[in-house]
Amino acid sequence: MVPLIDTTVDGHVHTRLCKHAVGEMEEYVEQAVRRGLTTVCFLEHLETDIAYQPPCWLDDDEFAYYFEEGLRLKERYRGVVAVRLGVEMGCNPAAIDAIRHRLKRYPIERIGLSCHFHQHGLSHLNLLSRRPQSLDRLAAIGADAVISTYFATLIKAVASLDCDVLCHLDAVLRHLPGITFNNEHRGQIAQLLDAMQGKDIALEINTSGFDYRGSAFPAPWIISAALERGIRLEAGSDAHHPSEVGRYFDQLPHYLEPLCR
Repeated sequence: MVPLIDTTVDGHVHTRLCKHAVGEMEEYVEQAVRRGLTTVCFLEHLETDIAYQPPCWLDDDEFAYYFEEGLRLKERYRGVVAVRLGVEMGCNPAAIDAIRHRLKRYPIERIGLSCHFHQHGLSHLNLLSRRPQSLDRLAAIGADAVISTYFATLIKAVASLDCDVLCHLDAVLRHLPGITFNNEHRGQIAQLLDAMQGKDIALEINTSGFDYRGSAFPAPWIISAALERGIRLEAGSDAHHPSEVGRYFDQLPHYLEPLCR
């Protein structure tokens, strides 16, 4: 029987290069070896035309280093653990063509789709940040409206951009207390899953959620809806420290098994 999810592959790790994680690329690879993983995939942040400070993504020079060092690690650890080089592509709906242009410039092996920012006037607010500068303003705009825009952005991104996996689908406003999805949001999630099914985009089971809320991203009911559509599940730790590579992967088979009934 084919397993529901491959827990020997961590498809989502970051490094110090994104400016909000710590550790060198090789430290993450070494941890993957210690964990007994077969594959570790870096998914460094690629954002385009986002007006937000401080930046929490890679610039062109950092991407040049990223791919150079990644190729070195591929060779050094060949036969020990597979090293893959990807990006976590943030969708800015006002910059679709520019995103496509940037993706063509790099030897990207895996594209994770996400949406981290909400446009507010001439600037952007960080949807996943604890910083009051974003969180307070997003709350003032109204959680329901912000969440609706978030899902609409992901729906547009799936239709407009190529990607392999959708990351932390329901992590929007994860630091704002009392967040719930209304009927409109649930309809948008269904539309999003249908679009993913049509383009064979995998759903990430992001185990950072166990630390944030005691369950993976996305919620169990979303995972069940994805499985009903035959959408593939892929594991990602969203590691921001080398010790987090493969975190909670040992729990995933037991966690997911009831959701596929």
